[in-house]
Amino acid sequence: MVKMKDVFKQIVKEIIAPTLKNHRFKKKGNNFVRTFSEFSWTINVQSSSWNTSENLAFTINTGISVESLYGTYYQYVPPKFPLEVDSVMRLRISELKSTSDQHEDIWYKLTPTTNLDDLTEQIKQDIEKIIIPYFQQFQSLQDVIQGLEKREVQGYHENPHVLAVLYHECGDREAAKERLKSVFAECGTDLERQETKELAERLGFEITKS
Repeated sequence: MVKMKDVFKQIVKEIIAPTLKNHRFKKKGNNFVRTFSEFSWTINVQSSSWNTSENLAFTINTGISVESLYGTYYQYVPPKFPLEVDSVMRLRISELKSTSDQHEDIWYKLTPTTNLDDLTEQIKQDIEKIIIPYFQQFQSLQDVIQGLEKREVQGYHENPHVLAVLYHECGDREAAKERLKSVFAECGTDLERQETKELAERLGFEITKS
């Protein structure tokens, strides 16, 4: 009997990888990346932890990895192959396809009775019609900033320090400083305040004086 994990590997190799390669993504395992000068589009094909030999589910996660966050914020060398797990704006395919806050989490299902032609066509359409157009919004670091700002307005919050670093990277030191002062004022613990203060100092700001 054919194991679903083998079918899954085949789909990644013969459907997902070639489709993404057409859009200049590179592959490493079940991870894909397209790198630009200041950031990268990242994709991870995630397999469910509840899979069995005859029932397997997987989904597609996306993110934006920003090189300038390394060194300044993360304080380690940027990876040569950025991963979705280390990205900002991490969105699953279900979130990208949703038109409202209420959406069903999308998992592609593999069973012995799955129509593979239909499933692989759906995956290709989701990549070509949903994921790639979404990524194409981000052509510059300023686009990434606007995306993060829009997410905040919608009530989805990333690490509060990220925007400060990106404002600074784009030359808006005043916005970066004001962002960190606001974050510092809202910190709930001494550890959070210390982390924010240290980041401000690395960026050349004093945020604790009135």
